[in-house]
Amino acid sequence: MPTLILSPRYSDDSITLRRAAVALGWDVMRLASWRCPEDFGPEEPVLFAEPLFNAAVAEQLGLTMIEPPEDFLVTLPREYVMRGVRLITAAEARTLPGQVFLKPPNLKTFPAKVYTSGAELPGMPAEDPVLASEPVEWAVEFRYFVRDRRVHAYSPYWLNGASARNEDEWVIEPDMAAMTRGLVDRLLADTRVELPVAVVIDAGVIRGVGPAVVEANEASGSGIYGCDPGDVLEVLRAATVAESRT
Repeated sequence: MPTLILSPRYSDDSITLRRAAVALGWDVMRLASWRCPEDFGPEEPVLFAEPLFNAAVAEQLGLTMIEPPEDFLVTLPREYVMRGVRLITAAEARTLPGQVFLKPPNLKTFPAKVYTSGAELPGMPAEDPVLASEPVEWAVEFRYFVRDRRVHAYSPYWLNGASARNEDEWVIEPDMAAMTRGLVDRLLADTRVELPVAVVIDAGVIRGVGPAVVEANEASGSGIYGCDPGDVLEVLRAATVAESRT
């Protein structure tokens, strides 16, 4: 029996996933702190929370959280990225002149955005990794929850420079949705591309260029937007692994 483990911090996503887990007959445990109770030993733990919480609980329970490698974007064939992307150190990033898009590879240690120059990068250790890419304009962005190289759930989250949510629904632009899904399906079928068993892939359409991958994220810490929560749970099951099985 899977047990969905949630952090003390309530969010719309955690509430939605809790309801879906209960409907599927799962157990659910919302911890009161970042420490597990002494007698807590679920048969099949499934984590969903902020990455630092997940890491702390995983260590206590002997789990491994599946996540994409830091150089995922850098190693993708150009046809899936459609822009220059480099993995460099914070010290190197601070020397970059002109406008540059900077983001942390995995943990959200500083704001991901276009900086006037690398010198604007917030204070952090010089050796910390940073993804640097040329600035582009995204017309639309979608989130895909992937397990075993198959999309289990997807949702738009960004459209024409703003949230894709319109009142109570997520707006899908059909032509750009088809373009983006086509790119993701090609990537998942491409044997040159190594993928974790469970991952979130964000992809969209670069204005004036075409469809491209935005980034990849750890499924267990990613917002679900308009994705079907039951389908998301199936991806989360594969994203939390007992260390004896890794």
